[in-house]
Amino acid sequence: MAKIYERNPDTGEVKGRKPHQPRTNFEKDLNRSEILDEIWAADKHTIDGHWYVKLTDVCAILGEDHVRK
Repeated sequence: MAKIYERNPDTGEVKGRKPHQPRTNFEKDLNRSEILDEIWAADKHTIDGHWYVKLTDVCAILGEDHVRK
């Protein structure tokens, strides 16, 4: 998995670290559940009796800041 690089605002030093890995299946399920809850709470559109969520909304929930609105 890729490293996350962070700059110390006081010293300017850049350090790399590995992202937090869930240690247990419960942690993995919890993260998944939280994401699904956010997607479920997003604005939905109904077409032919089916609910849809915009892909841009899902990307925003997942943290893709570069998504155009």
